[in-house]
Amino acid sequence: MTSANPACSLALSRNDAMAGAPRFAVALPSDDSSTALALARSHGELVLAFKRRADATVIDRLFQSGCLKARFTAPQGRRAGDAILLNTAGGLTGGDRLAISVHWGRGTSALVTGQASEKIYRRSMGVARIATTISLESGAAGEWLPQETILFDRAALDRETAIHLAPDARFLGLEAVVLGRTAMGETVKEGQLREAWRIWRGDKLIYADALELKGPIAHSLQHRAITGGAIAFATLLWIDPDCGARLDDIRAGLAAADGHAGASFWNGMIAIRLLAPDGACLRRDIVRALKILRPERPLPPLWQC
Repeated sequence: MTSANPACSLALSRNDAMAGAPRFAVALPSDDSSTALALARSHGELVLAFKRRADATVIDRLFQSGCLKARFTAPQGRRAGDAILLNTAGGLTGGDRLAISVHWGRGTSALVTGQASEKIYRRSMGVARIATTISLESGAAGEWLPQETILFDRAALDRETAIHLAPDARFLGLEAVVLGRTAMGETVKEGQLREAWRIWRGDKLIYADALELKGPIAHSLQHRAITGGAIAFATLLWIDPDCGARLDDIRAGLAAADGHAGASFWNGMIAIRLLAPDGACLRRDIVRALKILRPERPLPPLWQC
């Protein structure tokens, strides 16, 4: 039996079939073959919106397709239950696409996180792409706290995040990247990473940040202007009308960080930058920073460690 696809043949010998122990031989094209094997790719889209019902936050809209899903914890008083995003594909590689949109309506309050670390695996072709759009209406308080993204050797990721805030909205956002799991003996020597964030308050762009690493990543990270050898890094952004008054307390709390940590204030926001030698250290410092920024609320169960 031979498949109709010339790029991949599947053969079963007659003798094996008669013996009741079939053995399959799969012939794949070599890297230099002119006929490329069509590989399956993961695509996912998720649209989530919150609204007010009386004095409580509830789900307004939920659309999910492909490998992206959302699950919810029980409501917490007037706050909606935490939204937990899942990628059922188990990770991403070149050619995979995710599109996420989260909207907080007027006066709503909710947290969105991830079930687990997003893993970006070695690619054979193409780039994994994630596009996230976040918007908050007047009086809304949103927390976007996905768990860290782990890149494996020769992975390629292009991720863009666009955030639109009403002038009085409050927002806490996180992006965290780990290049290889050192506990598993993994290292990232080569790869590609592009990470871009844009934040608007009303019609004014108040934050723009972009990072791009290509080729010999391990060598590039040794430069002090990049990470000084750290393979795990994160940024926490806290936008709140009163956040500037807490800058000194935040810096004092971050002095106990296991890795390197710093905080700055401008444009009505506090930015916390974290560098660490491995993912475990980075996670401890993220948890420490979250406890400082939101002392009145317990951490989401998935972030407790």
